[in-house]
Amino acid sequence: MNEAPLRGEARSVYPVAPDPRLHELDALYRTGRVAQLVQETQDLTSWSLTAESRTHVQFLRGVALFDLGDAVASIDHLQRACDEASHTPSTRFEVAFALFLRLSDLLVPAELISKLAELRQLAWRLGNARSLGALHLAVSRLEGIRGNCIEAHRHIEMSRRLVEQSPTDALLCSLDQVEGSLELTGGNLIRSRVLAERCLNRAKPLNYNKYVLGSATNIGLVAVCLGQTGHARRYLNEVISRSDSITYVKFGALDTLVLAELHDGDVRAAQEALRSCAAVAAGDRLPARSWYDLAHQLTRCALEERLGNWAEIVEIANETEPELDRRQYKALRTSMLCAQARALGRLGEHTRAQAILTIAVRACPRGAVDPLIVLEATKGVCSSLAKGPSAGAVHFDRALAACRAIGHRYHERWIDRDRAAILASSHDTVAVPRRPIDTTAAALLLTDAATIVGAGHSIELLAHRAASLLEDTISEAQLDISSESGCEYQATPSSSSEVGADGSVELELRGSDRRVTIRVRQLRDLDEIAVVKSVADLAQMAVHRAAGTEQEDDETLWPRTLLPSDEGDTVFRSPRMAELLTIAMRLAATDLPVLLTGETGTGKEVFARLIHEHSRVKRGPFMPFNCSSVPKDLAESQLFGHRRGAFTGANDSYLGVVRAAERGTLFLDEVGDLELMTQPKLLRFLESGEIHPVGELRPLQVAVRIVAATNADLEELIAQGRFRADLFYRLGVARLTLPPLRERKDEIPAFASMFLSRFSRECHRKGLRLGDDFVAALLLYDWPGNIRELANEIRRAVAMASDTDTLTSAALTGAIADRWNARTPAPIAKPSSGVHISLDLTLPQAVSELEERFIQHALAATGGRVTEAAQLLGLSRKGLFLKRRRRGLRDAADEESIG
Repeated sequence: MNEAPLRGEARSVYPVAPDPRLHELDALYRTGRVAQLVQETQDLTSWSLTAESRTHVQFLRGVALFDLGDAVASIDHLQRACDEASHTPSTRFEVAFALFLRLSDLLVPAELISKLAELRQLAWRLGNARSLGALHLAVSRLEGIRGNCIEAHRHIEMSRRLVEQSPTDALLCSLDQVEGSLELTGGNLIRSRVLAERCLNRAKPLNYNKYVLGSATNIGLVAVCLGQTGHARRYLNEVISRSDSITYVKFGALDTLVLAELHDGDVRAAQEALRSCAAVAAGDRLPARSWYDLAHQLTRCALEERLGNWAEIVEIANETEPELDRRQYKALRTSMLCAQARALGRLGEHTRAQAILTIAVRACPRGAVDPLIVLEATKGVCSSLAKGPSAGAVHFDRALAACRAIGHRYHERWIDRDRAAILASSHDTVAVPRRPIDTTAAALLLTDAATIVGAGHSIELLAHRAASLLEDTISEAQLDISSESGCEYQATPSSSSEVGADGSVELELRGSDRRVTIRVRQLRDLDEIAVVKSVADLAQMAVHRAAGTEQEDDETLWPRTLLPSDEGDTVFRSPRMAELLTIAMRLAATDLPVLLTGETGTGKEVFARLIHEHSRVKRGPFMPFNCSSVPKDLAESQLFGHRRGAFTGANDSYLGVVRAAERGTLFLDEVGDLELMTQPKLLRFLESGEIHPVGELRPLQVAVRIVAATNADLEELIAQGRFRADLFYRLGVARLTLPPLRERKDEIPAFASMFLSRFSRECHRKGLRLGDDFVAALLLYDWPGNIRELANEIRRAVAMASDTDTLTSAALTGAIADRWNARTPAPIAKPSSGVHISLDLTLPQAVSELEERFIQHALAATGGRVTEAAQLLGLSRKGLFLKRRRRGLRDAADEESIG
């Protein structure tokens, strides 16, 4: 009954160490000799280390301490290493990544948001496939732990797409472990086993100890679920004997061994394994209860259930419930609430059991098959105990059918055992067969459900069909429906549900200027609560589908898309740009000329306007003048003006841009292209404030603030004799160099959001969003045209989009999307030596075994990609899916050792 994500930590490869001694420490960590590593790094005073090497040692010591069970010291070392690496973005990301993974097992989501924001900013700053892939991997792992399976799968797909562009063995192993845990929770046991075996086969030749042991534990857990307990013990016992230095792995293997013994009915062996778990946990030093500890409480409940200690189960559940709720571990919480409800039912407290099951129904996450099976079986237990076996028959049947469909023999065994025990203790030993559902009523209900899912853009139709579905299944008298128009416009539809203190449920639907509220009162039993929750889930799926999203709910830590923002042009957020902004604001308060240098499109004019807006002449005009856009013989006249008749064609007097900018700021763009003969006059103006317009007899005094900009190398122009050195020194009294966009990629999401908002108004588009893959593609590109190129790309994408679209990587031009679309070739399968089939089998058995072997081989050869495996087998994707589901394919025992 433990549906927890697989044991085994997702961790990136650690920073590269140039010092040979550090390579030795790396080897100690990789091969699992973490106690020796900690011992050797006890005193570093005699070591001659650079700052970067010291950070690396601090990092290794931190992760080693965590493996040894001292999470308190580990987090302290990693935090210090993170602070020390503040000037090395790649190293800082690696350390912050390791720190986030450990904290995610210990902190509540609200406490992790700031850490995740920091990690996201660091990944954006690096803007490479590896850092972005590791970021999405960390989020997927955390969402999987919380039971947000849909969101977790979205991030694992993003991560795999990115990591495959810059693969490392550690990240690939981590991907397989995290995805394997999601597949197990989602009920795909065969795929979970394939991923665990792939991780093991990848890690063994490299001697990555933690991945070898972690993946072996995962294989053992899947084997227990499949009922292959002998196979599981072989792996688990070897892990236990070899994992003394990695306490969380040993703890997980022992915990899984308890389940194996319970499956086989050996309670005494299960108790012994449980005591070993307690001994391992007693040596750990944690700042808070870990996820592993909370998941272990379910195993304790499973043992107590076999012993009939119902009060003990209730006590365990009461102790863990507040923490599970606070941590938002929805899948784990659902299973724990179910264990508590079954225990209360056995104690005859049926009203309390019903109340606990009501909470479990509301907590159960979508997309998680394992807790759903447990929930359905628990309904069968509680209904049978309260009302007789016939009342729970339908729930038992549904739970067992689900177990057989996915091959979950562990759940199937305890559900069968509970059902048989209830029947044996009841006078009503004959279960009433379930009556078939009326075909017309079923068709109408399914039609309403399908219409709800497809009606996300029409709030009125969505509300009408939701109300109709509730009226057909509950009672019209329990419903209050109100509709309101003229609300504040909302382009994207939304759905929310709230449970009142009296047990009522209020479903609110929003879209355009409409708001519809459906209130359901006096819910009488669990089935009615389940109906209302299902309708609310359907409505949420409908509005997310209409908005082009598939997120599970609004509690995910990662926003489904970047929402448009309107922050003007001031979205400079990178550390370097923040520093330049601070300097610019200080210079703005002076009268010094400022020289802005940098590549074209980096935002030099935006900076010049910011300086003007914070200067003492901000009430005056801001006058831009492009020195490269005027003919050479007119440059002087354009700058300083001329008198009527001063030269041929001077039919009118002209003030010039200097005088036009009086008591304001003159922005000289592309000043490196200024005509050589005009440069001395500009120099004189800078030194004395005097200009001499063409044709005027006397010079004029003008008060103007000067900001100049160029993308040229002025020192090179001086060497070529094309720019005066004295003018350069006068203009460059205060010089700011703006880095190109490729060196400040953490600003790209903010710029993209700003441009989306701006160009949506320009192109009259409503409700556009930026998809994760769109932003990832932007981050992977190097932007030779800088911000100007980014703005033009988003303008084009917006113009080509329709209202409410979520922009994806497909909306980008080929050159920009190339790095996102880059994929490493799928590994070529090694020639197979064939399949041995015993001639003693019947023909159907032989065909079944051949089919299983071919499917397993195809999945292994394609790295688990179902579409490619189907093509290899000559099947459609749906055909392969149906074969795996219908046959409940199980794996033959793998005798291979993990050593």
